Amino acid sequence: MSAQTVLLLPGWALGPAPLEPLADALRRRLPAYQVECVSYPALTSHRPESWVAALDHQLPQDAWLAGWSLGGMLAASLAQWRGRHAQGLITLGANASFVTRSGWPEAMTSAALADFQLGLRASPTQTFRRFAQLSAQGGRDARRLGRQLVAALEATPLDQALAGLGVLSALDLREVLGALTIPQLHLFGGSDALVPAAARHAIAERLPEGGRTALIEGAGHAFPVERPEETADLMAAFMISADGSRQAADGSRHVADGSRGVGS
Repeated sequence: MSAQTVLLLPGWALGPAPLEPLADALRRRLPAYQVECVSYPALTSHRPESWVAALDHQLPQDAWLAGWSLGGMLAASLAQWRGRHAQGLITLGANASFVTRSGWPEAMTSAALADFQLGLRASPTQTFRRFAQLSAQGGRDARRLGRQLVAALEATPLDQALAGLGVLSALDLREVLGALTIPQLHLFGGSDALVPAAARHAIAERLPEGGRTALIEGAGHAFPVERPEETADLMAAFMISADGSRQAADGSRHVADGSRGVGS
């Protein structure tokens, strides 16, 4: 059963509840899979390694790793950590680096993120609302979606939100994505206000053979929440194809091994 588990890691400071509709949509499309929305451990460390180690300890092995925004970046880090003990990776509205770095301008500036961190310490409620508005921007019903996200954000302890923001600013997956040998799909919202559209093309250039990106038009950063059915369609189709190809390859190897045994 562990080989047919899908783990959904939530976005920054949001918890698992906003992704439950996506999980339900995946369960309908993938009845043979166990789909789980992950709750992050109560960490206050700003070090990505601490979060990845805790997730590795908490979560079952040999699973598909998927995540939204920060969750997608952590899923990629966990896939690197686990190596062959990850079935595949799907990111939703995630960048290879959330902040700009040398050679990676397709991101938020470090100064903008620093201002956001200061705002979170000074006025958490106002900052959560600003983040919710940016996440909902570009969607079909941004006002309703923003209210939904605010409710989830305000349930997150401030120290954990600050830690998650520190992890988000520290993660750098530019080399990781190209080195992973598992199936990868990276989904983006066409009107995302937090992850520039150019990031999709920059990520696509770094992916190994078989890695895929796709765009959901007319959707903002919160597309996994607002458009779970469409998101689930793309995820399920990719997973079924990847798992089918893997099973066919395994079958071919078994046949070849058997043929060598007969002839020896």
